[in-house]
Amino acid sequence: MRVAIIISLSILFIVIIMALAWCLTLLATISLGTSIDVLVPISTQKPDASLYTNIVHPRQPQRLNLASKRPLHTNKFYTNPIIGSGENPIIAQPYVLLVNPSSPFGVSISCTEQQAFGPQIDSTRVKYFINVILKNMQVSATEFTARNFEVINVDDPGFSFTLKMFQQGSQASITMPIVRGMAYVTFEYNSATPKISTAHAIFSVNGQSSGKITGKRFEVSLNNGQTWIIYALNGDITLELRDNQLFGTQAITNVLRLTKKQGDSYANSLLDSHAAVYPTGCQLKADVTGSKGTYTFLWERKGDITKTLLHYTFAHHREVMTSGSATGTPVLTKSASKGPMVGYVGNIWIMEEKSLSTMGFLAPRAPAAQYEDRIVAQLIKDINAGVNLGVTDYYFTGKAFHKYALLCLLADYYRETSLRTECIRKLQEGFDVLLQGKNSNALKYDTTWYGLVSAAGLPANQELADFGNSYYNDHHYHWGYFIQTGAILAYLDSSYTPKLKGWVDALIRDSNNPSTQDTHFPQFRYFDWFSGHSWSQGLFESADGKDQESTSEEVNYHYGVALWGLATGSKTTEGLGRLMLAVAKRAIQTYFLMDSANKVMPKEYIANKVTGIFFENKADYATWFGPNPEFIHGIQMLPSTPITEEVRLPKFVQEEWDTIISKVVPSVTGGWKSILYTNYAILNRGEAFNQLLTVPLDDGLTRAWALYWAATRPNTNDGTGTLTTTNPSSVTTTGAPSTGGECTLPAGASCTSLTSPGDAAAGLGMYYDASCSQGGVGCNHIQPNCRLCAKNPAVVNNPFLKCPSCV
Repeated sequence: MRVAIIISLSILFIVIIMALAWCLTLLATISLGTSIDVLVPISTQKPDASLYTNIVHPRQPQRLNLASKRPLHTNKFYTNPIIGSGENPIIAQPYVLLVNPSSPFGVSISCTEQQAFGPQIDSTRVKYFINVILKNMQVSATEFTARNFEVINVDDPGFSFTLKMFQQGSQASITMPIVRGMAYVTFEYNSATPKISTAHAIFSVNGQSSGKITGKRFEVSLNNGQTWIIYALNGDITLELRDNQLFGTQAITNVLRLTKKQGDSYANSLLDSHAAVYPTGCQLKADVTGSKGTYTFLWERKGDITKTLLHYTFAHHREVMTSGSATGTPVLTKSASKGPMVGYVGNIWIMEEKSLSTMGFLAPRAPAAQYEDRIVAQLIKDINAGVNLGVTDYYFTGKAFHKYALLCLLADYYRETSLRTECIRKLQEGFDVLLQGKNSNALKYDTTWYGLVSAAGLPANQELADFGNSYYNDHHYHWGYFIQTGAILAYLDSSYTPKLKGWVDALIRDSNNPSTQDTHFPQFRYFDWFSGHSWSQGLFESADGKDQESTSEEVNYHYGVALWGLATGSKTTEGLGRLMLAVAKRAIQTYFLMDSANKVMPKEYIANKVTGIFFENKADYATWFGPNPEFIHGIQMLPSTPITEEVRLPKFVQEEWDTIISKVVPSVTGGWKSILYTNYAILNRGEAFNQLLTVPLDDGLTRAWALYWAATRPNTNDGTGTLTTTNPSSVTTTGAPSTGGECTLPAGASCTSLTSPGDAAAGLGMYYDASCSQGGVGCNHIQPNCRLCAKNPAVVNNPFLKCPSCV
C-alpha cells in the first residue's frame, strides 16, 4: 500500500512538474510575442546639478522663435538656419534649399539630379562626388526688401522644421513646413504677393512666353531642360511673366507648392492628384516583438487631409516597408547623396526589421583551440600591464576604458579569477572619478541645447577641443565606449550597477533620449530615423550639411546600448539598442560600405568601397585627420567587437581587401596596421592571428583582445599563413597620395589642398605647417608638421595657428 502511495505521489509530482514546465513555456511564448514600446523614458529627472554644473552654451541659437522653450536638436539637417550666418544650405532631401542673403529675398530650390566627380584616384574610382546645387527656382514676395526669417517650430524626432519669412512692419509673410523626403516644396503665403524667379531662363508658363496667366496649376519651362509645376491650393491666382520672372498681380493668402515635372505621364498625374495635402512634421513609433522590430512614421498633414500623402523614400526604407503600409509609385528623383528616391503614397509608413541581432557580450563561437594558450598568456600580460584610465578627453579615454573592459570579459571567460578581480577593481576606480565629476574635463549640463558637454571646449576659441564634444560633435562615438564599458561592468559585477546606472543612463539620454516625456534632452539627438543612421557633426555651419565618417563607432554605440539594457534587465533599452542597430546596419550596408552589387551609390564611387566622410550633400574619400587609405578604411573598422561580423560581411571585406587594403598594408606603420589585420581575420584568421602577435597596436586595442577576436572568426576561413600582397612600389595612383606626401614640402613652399570644392569653399584644407605648435585636428597624424585646419579662422573661429593661404 505504501509503495502504491509513493508511486501515485511520484506520478502526481511528475504531472505537476510537467504542468509547471508547460506554463513556463507558455509564459515564455507569450513573452516572446509581447510588443515592447521602446520609446519610453529612461528617466524624467533633471540631471543632478551637483554633478553636472549647469552652463549657458557659448553658441546661442539664432533666428529661433519657438512658441515655448524646449530641448533643441544640434545634429539634425536644420542646424544651418539657426547658427552663424544662416546662409548655408538646408539639405531637405531631395531638395536643397537656400535662404537668399540678397535679392530676391526668399528661398532658392535646387533639384538638379546631377553630381560632380573627381579627381580620379585610378581608372576605377574618384575621390569625391558632390550634388550640384543651383537656384532652379526662387520663391519670394514683392513686399520683401531684406532677408528676414526665423524658425518657428520643430518636430520632436527631428524630421521637420517650420521656417517663416517676413517683412518688418508688414503683414506679408511666407511660412514653409520643411520636411525630410517632401515631394513638393510648400509655401504658405499670408498677405504677400508672389515673386518667382530662376537662375535659368523661363521659356514659357502654360505655353505662354509672356503676359498674365490665371489658374491653379502652372507649368514653368526652363532653358536647362527642367519644367517645374506650381500648384495653388486655395483658389485661382494670377501670375504675370515679365523680365524672366513671375509676379503676382496682388497679395494672396494661399498655399503654393512647387515640384519638378516628371518624364512619365502617369507620374505627373499622381503629382497632380496628391498636391492638395502636404506634410508638416512626423511622429515616431517604435516597438520590438521577439526578434522583430518595427518603426513607424506617422506623417502630420495639412491641406486636404482627405487626400493621401505622396512622399519620397530612400532605398533602405523601401527594403523594409510592410505590405500594408505605403505603396510605391513611378514618381522618381535623385537624392543629394543617397541615390534614387521613389515616391510612396501613404499617410503612415510601417517599416519592419525581421531579424534583430541577438549578439551578447562575447563572440557567438569559442576561440579555435589551437590559439587558446597564446590568448591566455597575452591576457595575463595585458591585465598586469594595466591601463591609464585618467580622464582627459572623452574619445581616447573612452577607448582606454573600453579596451580594458574587454580584458575583464576575457578574464571572466577564461576563469582567471584573480585577474578578473583586479581588472574590475581598476575599472571601477576609473569610473569613480567620472561618477563624482572629479576630472578636470567634467561633464556640464547645457541649459541652452539641453545636453551634456565636456568642459574643455567651452572657453573662448576652443570649439574644436576634445574633437568638438562641447559643441555636440561625436557624442555617440565618445559615449558608446563608456556605455559599453558600463554594460560590461554591470554584467560582471551587478553590485556596482546602482552606483553606475544614473551616469550611463545620462549618456544615453544626451545622445538618443527615446521619449518626449523626458523634457531634459531632445528626442534622438544623433540618430536620424529618416536617414537610417546618425550624424556626428554638431553646432558648426556646413556647406555640405551634416556628416559622419566612423560607422563602426556608431555601431559600437548601438551595440553598447543593447548590452546596457541586457546587463541591467531593461527590455526597453535593450530593444531600443537592437532596433537602432538593425536600422543603422541596413543603412551602413546600403550607403557607406559599398560592395560590387551596390545599386544605390554612384558607380564612379563604388570602387572606393567605403564612402569616407559622408555628408548630406556629398561623399569624400578622406577623413578629418588625413588622406591615407588606412585611415579612411580603418576608421570604418574600429573597434572590432562581436557585433562587427554582422555589419562587415565577408563579401564586402574580401572586395575591400583585394582592391585596396592588400595594396596598402605592407607599407602601413603604427597602430593602423593592427586595425587592418583584425579586420582581415574575417577572411583569414590564421594569417591575421600570426600578424597580430607582433604588429603595433591601435590605442583602443589590446593584443589579447585582437588575438581572441581573430580566433573566434568562423573556422571556414582558417588560412595557413603566408600573406601574398601587391608590392607597394608597383601600385600607381593618380589621386590623393596615400603617404602624406603633401606634408614633405619645406616650410613656406606652395602646397596643394586635398579638399573637395565644398570643403575649399568652407575654408578647410590640408596644409603644411612647420611649427604645428598649438595642435590642430590631425596635427602630426600623417607625419610630422601636417594638420587639417581652416585657412580662414573666422569660418569656425579657429583657435589654432593660421595656415598658409593656399588651396
